[in-house]
Amino acid sequence: MQQLKFNFNFNKDEHYSVLADKDQLLRVFNNLIRNGVQAIPESRQGLLQVEIKKEDNHIIISIADNGTGIEDSAIGKIFSPNFTTKTGGMGLGLAIVKSILDDVKGKIWYSTKSGQGTVFFVSFPCFQDKLDS
Repeated sequence: MQQLKFNFNFNKDEHYSVLADKDQLLRVFNNLIRNGVQAIPESRQGLLQVEIKKEDNHIIISIADNGTGIEDSAIGKIFSPNFTTKTGGMGLGLAIVKSILDDVKGKIWYSTKSGQGTVFFVSFPCFQDKLDS
């Protein structure tokens, strides 16, 4: 069984609030975390790092893995429906993630290094609620 180290970094004094359906957000982050874990070779000590921060009027969440990275041939295609680099699955995960984020005026992008891993970034507009006033 592969071992996985999980780091979570955020400012505990900061209030993070977005306007989105909780089930859809769960789907977004389950998919990104699962993909990150699956990208790590069995021979490697797994590391998954999640960070939440506020920048301007946005909340940015990054999910970084130390997996194999995204192959050059897949760059530009990973958010397309039915595109997959896995032997199982239908290739809908990241396309659904992007669609959910588009619906809530969010964004997704990534940075990858071959053999070293990938970082996915998700940005949401901040929701100003009564706790912020």
